[in-house]
Amino acid sequence: MRFGVRFGAVSRVGLGATGAVLLALSVSGAAPAGQTIAFKRVISLGVGTFPIYGMVRTSNGTLHLVFQTTTGKSSAPSGLATTSVGASGAVGPQTAALKGWGTSIPGLVALPNGNLQAVFGAVSPKPDQISGLWGITSTNGGASWSAPVEVGNQSTDEDHSYGANVTGQVSGSMPMFTLSVAGGIVVQKGLGKGVADARLTDSSDDFAGDVDSALDATSKEMVVSWQSLAHQGGDFIRGAAPALQKAVRIPGRTMNEVVISGRDSGPGVFAAYSTDGTHVRLFRYGGGSVAVGSLTGVTAKAIGTATGIDGRIWVMWGDENGGLAVTRSNKAVTQFEPIQQVNPHAFSLYRIGGDGRLGPLDLLVEEIPVINNKTLPAGTFYGRVLPELSGTASSATLTQKGKTVGQKLTVHVTDAGDAVAAATVSAGGKTAKTGGNGVATLTLPASANGTVTVSVTAPTYQPLSLSATL
Repeated sequence: MRFGVRFGAVSRVGLGATGAVLLALSVSGAAPAGQTIAFKRVISLGVGTFPIYGMVRTSNGTLHLVFQTTTGKSSAPSGLATTSVGASGAVGPQTAALKGWGTSIPGLVALPNGNLQAVFGAVSPKPDQISGLWGITSTNGGASWSAPVEVGNQSTDEDHSYGANVTGQVSGSMPMFTLSVAGGIVVQKGLGKGVADARLTDSSDDFAGDVDSALDATSKEMVVSWQSLAHQGGDFIRGAAPALQKAVRIPGRTMNEVVISGRDSGPGVFAAYSTDGTHVRLFRYGGGSVAVGSLTGVTAKAIGTATGIDGRIWVMWGDENGGLAVTRSNKAVTQFEPIQQVNPHAFSLYRIGGDGRLGPLDLLVEEIPVINNKTLPAGTFYGRVLPELSGTASSATLTQKGKTVGQKLTVHVTDAGDAVAAATVSAGGKTAKTGGNGVATLTLPASANGTVTVSVTAPTYQPLSLSATL
């Protein structure tokens, strides 16, 4: 089953009623090194190849999501709700943020004062019926939300922003939003009447679908991506604010979803792509790409990226048959960890995203799941993926006056080539910590011989097991 159709006829599958309670569905997924991923439904609204939620990570480590809701059997949106994922990975309750409004897909940002700001297009309910761009604010971490206020400028309001799907970023103290409507993209810089805006698309690259945005952590530039159906089509990426830059086509096969990510520190905004549907590369806006890899049995029908920690970028791709391939880059974004395989049990897979700023990847999968040969309602599912360690172990015999007095075991622990400090290394009843160079040394008894198992653990990582011959 093909997992999406192009914009202009984009399908949104399984749009149904949602209540204040999360659907308690868990799905087990297999991954290397004994990791088990438990996927939990966080959004019951229908899914598509376009983003259906606004997402932001706040300074306390909480990942916040805002999304449309429906009532009864109607597929029409009737409000907004929020949920969150705590720093521990626990999913919070669903909270009603707005009722009685037919909203567009909202964007979400964290303002410098700590408030959460959700922005959406809508026509206000009767009797006013004012069309435009609206916003609601939470001053208490999403527990409650203000009444809607108009936040669009005159230009965007006249540009039919009431129907626009929205994404948001904050550059310094400036909140910025993309408005995607009728195939065009507008970026609004700030909130309220009189703020500046700019149009990203023209006759050469418009008729845009699947708009996404990300922030360059160094330049503070807002970068926007989209799929174009104009002329020869393709996936495009462009610096949008503070100034418009030249639109650049992303290499590889045209995808229905273009999920881009900036780093938490350091320059760059990235998009993953594939030229053959199997091998994946990571493209950096501004020039260059790096090979990510491939995983036997997994094709790149859907591709995503996510911001990691310490400048790292997560890359995810997959299909309904092979599941997902997941990996994370080093700090310089020049090489990658061993690729993990994660199974979200998707009957139809639509979009992959998430956030990894805490270390683990908080993975969000939009899909129609299948459990025990039974397809279940579409939705967005959450699971936490721990990154992987790599290591080598070598031994040397310690002698004194020609007599063996011990065995020196040297263990080098890395993450995508970067040294991992403070990892705990255990073997033969001895334990040591790696230093800043990622190396730990254990002295085992002279009687130790044969093959020894070396166990390596580090916070937020999967455990690693190595073998060394003494």
